[in-house]
Amino acid sequence: MVKSYAVLGLGSFGKSVARSFMELGIEVLAVDRNKIIVNEIASEVTYAVQMDVTNEDALKSIGVEKMDGVIVAIGENLEASVMATLLVKELGVPYVVAKAETEMQKKILEKIGADKVVFPEKEMGVRLAKNIAGNFLDVFDLSSKDSMVELKVKEEWIGKSIRELDFRNRYHLNIVAFRRDGKLDSFPDPDDVLQRDDIIITVGKNEDLSRI
Repeated sequence: MVKSYAVLGLGSFGKSVARSFMELGIEVLAVDRNKIIVNEIASEVTYAVQMDVTNEDALKSIGVEKMDGVIVAIGENLEASVMATLLVKELGVPYVVAKAETEMQKKILEKIGADKVVFPEKEMGVRLAKNIAGNFLDVFDLSSKDSMVELKVKEEWIGKSIRELDFRNRYHLNIVAFRRDGKLDSFPDPDDVLQRDDIIITVGKNEDLSRI
């Protein structure tokens, strides 16, 4: 089943997250109170809506409670960030990531139920280190224990099919897509044979990802 995430707040961080989700085959509901910004990204996401994310009825009207997760990307406005985070948690969203700009904001957002609080600039440095150390091209945290990663095909995988590699049983990971010649295939055929320059996109537990 295709996952769906809502991104509340479309500043540079929110837009970057929304676009990255789309590239990974995840459905995106992009929301901002600025109509111009919403119109700018509308063609790049699944749905784009102009509304006040601190309004509970408005959040209900777009079905935010049905999402697999929500990214609250409005750290520069603490009041709006706190209200949006509180509302989506009360509506039953299982996983909420909130952006913060200070340690105090982080503590407040965690107190009201945010599952993960991020500092985009700081996280970028940590992410870069993790990518280099783990031989991953990119890493995206889906929860505290699960991640989605892009990685190059290992030498021993070249010339073998996805079925033959038996990722699920051998590595406890799921291949959800792969890139070939710059094109993304989000529904890979199990009998596709991996080539040297292919990029695999896989999802799994961090402990299992670290083993490869």
